[in-house]
Amino acid sequence: MTGTAEGAPAEVRNGWPLPRSERPWGPPAVFCASAATAVATWCFAIGGQVAAYLNAAEGTLTALCGSLLGMLPVVLACLPPCGKYGVDSVVVSRAQLGTRGSVFATALVCVSTVGWNIVVMISLARAGAEVLIAAADLPPPARAPLEAGLALAGAAVVWYGLRRGPDSLRDMTTYIAAGVIVLGAVVLVLLIRHVGWDAITAARPSSARPDHAFNYATGVELLVASNLSWWAYTGAIIRLAPSTRATLWPAVVGLGLSVGLVSLIGLYTGLAVPGSGGDPSRHLLELGGVGVGMTALAFIVLANIGTAIVGVYVATLALRQIPRVARIPWNVSTLAPILPVAVVSAFLAAPFSARFGTFLTLCGVLFGPIAGIQIVDYHLLRRARLDVAAAFDPSRRSAYHFWGGVNPVGFAALAAGVAVYVYLLNPLTYVSHPPYEHITAGIPSAVAAGAVYALGTRLVLRPLGKGGYGP
Repeated sequence: MTGTAEGAPAEVRNGWPLPRSERPWGPPAVFCASAATAVATWCFAIGGQVAAYLNAAEGTLTALCGSLLGMLPVVLACLPPCGKYGVDSVVVSRAQLGTRGSVFATALVCVSTVGWNIVVMISLARAGAEVLIAAADLPPPARAPLEAGLALAGAAVVWYGLRRGPDSLRDMTTYIAAGVIVLGAVVLVLLIRHVGWDAITAARPSSARPDHAFNYATGVELLVASNLSWWAYTGAIIRLAPSTRATLWPAVVGLGLSVGLVSLIGLYTGLAVPGSGGDPSRHLLELGGVGVGMTALAFIVLANIGTAIVGVYVATLALRQIPRVARIPWNVSTLAPILPVAVVSAFLAAPFSARFGTFLTLCGVLFGPIAGIQIVDYHLLRRARLDVAAAFDPSRRSAYHFWGGVNPVGFAALAAGVAVYVYLLNPLTYVSHPPYEHITAGIPSAVAAGAVYALGTRLVLRPLGKGGYGP
């Protein structure tokens, strides 16, 4: 697979099943793509959110534990079927939502990846403008046009970088992953050196509540909800690797643990510099000058471009499973997930940033339940089997046709999981109800959705012979 993406096989470009002999990625490529995806300035924002509730010691343990806990449902839901059959998460969802109902999963993938890409482009534009203003001694009114221009330039770089499809993904993320790991460690050392470890450990969280159990639960939930959104990314990465077992730990460490580790930069910055939102770039620029600020900027540019490239690839792959989109040239179809990112990050950055916390928890609201449904369906109800032919058959003959291509049991289970999450933690107001402070919300919502789906399959789908479960 060389040259442009149009020269790649159709199954690679359009999300069709990949035979193991045609999957080009080994464990190193999976780790690099995963790390390049996970390590971005959204980690600063996540850590900054945790800093509102927990101090340095509590937040460090919470970030690491929550990041791995959030990866558990994703790994169980995506790795076995996507690795076994060479398909992405959207294709697997057809067994639970129906051949037409899986459009919901496609929309979920596109909205989440576009949302995350907006986050990283806004951060890239703001950090770049900050450094350029300081280096060139530009007047404050130059900030707004600089941010808009940098956001548009970043989107253009991402579009150009994806011109060769999966080849671009593999080649670019290999170097990006190495760079962001090194630069991330440098930024953390610079932060501790310039701020002081004593100042970080002595800092108190800005919005901690009297109920310490709530603070801990919310710190965990922020990381769980963030990593549940990897459901949208994991299948598209794992389908390119021939061995699921060999790619388990590269995916867990690259996608899961990396978020927790880099979030520590945002945690410590958020504690030491209230009002920073966890972003260390401006503070390091003020304390260490342009040289130190440029180091932080290099990390932000490299990490955010890598993350955006993977996000756009994942969204494009999901969209190209729609027949009309599949007929469009690859480089045209990649514009669909890039254009909203460019417009919002360049011209609507402030209103979007003000709602970041809500966006973060909304990821847990939706991705937890869909992961729970897939875990129960694939591992317990279907005995680790997916009818690939049925997943790509839009006719009434498909085992996944259900009723008009939609499985109402799947959507009822999804609604039940969302209801459990919202009851435990309202993502708009952060009002919680017991026992949220002891069990959080993301994992219980996944369990509830899976339980409702299992019950609905036993009472409705199996007796009626729907869904390929047998009478």
